[in-house]
Amino acid sequence: MAVATATSGVAASIMPGGRTAHSRFKIPLNIDEGATCSFTKQSGTAKLLRMASLIIWDEASMTKRQAVEALDNSMRDIMGRHDLPFGGKTVVFGGDFRQVLPVVRKGTRP
Repeated sequence: MAVATATSGVAASIMPGGRTAHSRFKIPLNIDEGATCSFTKQSGTAKLLRMASLIIWDEASMTKRQAVEALDNSMRDIMGRHDLPFGGKTVVFGGDFRQVLPVVRKGTRP
């Protein structure tokens, strides 16, 4: 069973084969709406992701939404399954979701 692991930060050094999400998935550092990861369908990264039966993304709660959407767009493309989230691959998002602050509608920064 192949597992691709990624983290948003420091835990990459303690995960076997783990790397930061931006490094593992080739996510652009400056990311906009509708972005994709910068690997090709023929790249080693694409081959690894096609072989993986599980993708674990630790510290996902600290990641920008656009980065997750970029991986989703890229996975749909390389898997050829545009109708399924992440091209049909199982993705586990980990992290401490209690660290995420609630959204206060019409709130100000203070």
